Amino acid sequence: MTTGDNAVMATRKPQRAGQQKPAAPAPRLGHGEYVVYPGTRAEVYDLLERLSATAGDSPDFGTPGISLDRTRLTVRWFGDLPPAVRAVVDSPGAGFDVEVRQTAFRPGDLRADAERLAREHAGVVAAAWARPEGDGIDVQVLPAVAGAAGGAEQALVGAGIGSEFPLFAEVGDAPP
Repeated sequence: MTTGDNAVMATRKPQRAGQQKPAAPAPRLGHGEYVVYPGTRAEVYDLLERLSATAGDSPDFGTPGISLDRTRLTVRWFGDLPPAVRAVVDSPGAGFDVEVRQTAFRPGDLRADAERLAREHAGVVAAAWARPEGDGIDVQVLPAVAGAAGGAEQALVGAGIGSEFPLFAEVGDAPP
């Protein structure tokens, strides 16, 4: 059962005496997919299913998020909500709230440009994806390339890699 990108960010628990166990890499989910987290009420996932069915493949539909306390669903959207989507978010069910946040950029445009960056610059870019907040694109730069350039941002600039959207560069390998 999946809908909505990267629904929740989980926190790490200390392993022993203040040490933290390294977190497993977050799965790269496609648009309209989400991770089912234990302890989240079925009503939240029912709403996500209805939202996904109603919003479809709209380029305006961003990454939904579930609060850590599982009481709020954040729906990210570019522009005005269509009436059918408004009807879904206005009927969440008892015990949790829905908040609609406007994105700075159309999520579909961010996803398309992230795919372009990864495809056209595979020798520099390990992976790229639209940021859940809808404010730009996360770009992982291959470690060897970033090291030779003096950092991830320098590697992008040096290779002439750019976008009409803000890029947030980090060093990293392609997610599994």
